[in-house]
Amino acid sequence: MQSAHSLAEFAHVHPTQFNEWMEKSKYLVSLSIRDEESLHDLYYKLRSIGAHVVLFREPDMDNQLTSICYFGTPEHIKITKKLNLALNN
Repeated sequence: MQSAHSLAEFAHVHPTQFNEWMEKSKYLVSLSIRDEESLHDLYYKLRSIGAHVVLFREPDMDNQLTSICYFGTPEHIKITKKLNLALNN
């Protein structure tokens, strides 16, 4: 699952927020999005409002953007709340 790659990247880039998540929450939600362009737009939207967010590009797939990971504050969650759960038919 590509989300594991972005979670590992998040832990590396944002260790303080990752540790806070480990100590206080441990909630993990995987969401789906229409396509790579939409994922890219979501990444920049979250960054523009100050979210701690990382992206993961899959080297085995021509460096396609396949996943992002962000620290979900209530403000940031408002942006993604309309997305569907991943693997939910």
